Amino acid sequence: MNCGEFVEPRYNNVVNKGAGGCRPCGTATTTSKLTMNPAVAKMKMISCGVWPVSAFKRTLAPWLCVCMECGEFVKPSYANVVTKGQGGCQPCATRSRTVDPSEAKQAMIDRGVWPIASFRNTSDKWLSVCMECGEFVTPRYNSVVHKGNGGCAPCGRREIDPVQAKSFMISKGMWPVEEFVTGNAPWLCICMDCGEFITPRYGVTRYRGSGCKFCAKKALNPEVAKARMIERGYWPIARIIGSHDRILCVCMKCGEFNSPRYDSLVSGIQGGCLVCAKSGFKVAEPASIYLLRHELWKAAKVGICNVGSGRLAKHERLGWAAHRTYSFDTGESAWLVEQEVLRTWRSRGDDWGPVLPFDSEKYDGYTETVSLSRQNGDSTSIESLWEDVMRATKQVMDDRLVAAEAAELAAELPL
Repeated sequence: MNCGEFVEPRYNNVVNKGAGGCRPCGTATTTSKLTMNPAVAKMKMISCGVWPVSAFKRTLAPWLCVCMECGEFVKPSYANVVTKGQGGCQPCATRSRTVDPSEAKQAMIDRGVWPIASFRNTSDKWLSVCMECGEFVTPRYNSVVHKGNGGCAPCGRREIDPVQAKSFMISKGMWPVEEFVTGNAPWLCICMDCGEFITPRYGVTRYRGSGCKFCAKKALNPEVAKARMIERGYWPIARIIGSHDRILCVCMKCGEFNSPRYDSLVSGIQGGCLVCAKSGFKVAEPASIYLLRHELWKAAKVGICNVGSGRLAKHERLGWAAHRTYSFDTGESAWLVEQEVLRTWRSRGDDWGPVLPFDSEKYDGYTETVSLSRQNGDSTSIESLWEDVMRATKQVMDDRLVAAEAAELAAELPL
């Protein structure tokens, strides 16, 4: 339905695996994604701390650059620096991984072994004395500190008293509900704080001090999460995995589909259904997208408001000056454009994050801001940011036009 060619895809590949039905179209799409604008590539390399001094060839080729920290010439590839986030300067990366000897010794002491030789690196054996049994041992810093394996093999192999192990787990807020097996086996417990069943390992808890994954917000009980969303008027129709993921659900008031984040919805920071909002922004009414500038903070701000609202006037009273605005027939279109602009800004690196004032206190709408000054000393013009808004507007309008045409075509097809 895109290029008009005859194809022979398998139902399983297209529907279950999402592999697409047309190989030529898939190849063209993949090629377009791999094509990189040299100016964009250079900007992303600069945001990662290396300044290219030669022409861009391709993402996997070595690219002559200058490290913006130490000033040395380096030849990293775009894929390693930007895509994989490995850094562009090997000497600087090595220095950043270097551990201070005094800090390394203290870290080993905190874990029960006293080093008696000089520290060399994190991977070599380090002659020490076990502070529990007094034996000489040669553990590796990386194994003891980073992996939590313990520093003394004899003590690790020594039989663990189940009573002492249970008492230790209780002292950490976890009540064992089954018999102790070994220090490395999962041990079924109940968190004495949140009441969830957990399976920590005694050895890991002993050496790393880890506790309940639910209390640490590293895990989410799907049934409890679903019940909390239903209490707030949203029925999840997709499995809840993480608190920061968007969850497809149905508003139990208006029946519209929404995809709010669990943590924002349950914590009360943001609502889930824009259609049901009795106050604030209305997605069904005419709206505008605007770009503001703050001279003192050297920052820009994108936002949306319904036509005739006092949102712009409120920002102007706080020191923001309007640069340009653009109107839409519905607030939904304005919202989609705003989200696309923010995705574009944030994808350019940490240098394009939200801006906080000098007192570091958050303010209304700070997540929609971006700095006009770059870390390398360059400045970004407010007009170039407005061009981002216009490109996002064209993209959203084109996508909606294609969707409308596809819907019309589908309506004309025989059942």
